[in-house]
Amino acid sequence: MKIEICMGSSCFARGNAQVLKTLELYAAQFQELEIELTGHLCLADCSKGPNLVIDGELFHGLQPEEVISLIEQRRGQTA
Repeated sequence: MKIEICMGSSCFARGNAQVLKTLELYAAQFQELEIELTGHLCLADCSKGPNLVIDGELFHGLQPEEVISLIEQRRGQTA
């Protein structure tokens, strides 16, 4: 699973700092899921941030727990 996270100042300040920490902990805990984290300077739509892309699909305004829930749904797991 490929996750691209916006590291631009607006998204980072709006919550992607915490999303990144949460994703790093989750990926370390579930290494068998092969989660690839990639940072980007900007994913556009700054006013809708924090922004991130999961397997090519752009998401806006997600909190850390919502990101984990999306990952688990995509992996066929329950939250």
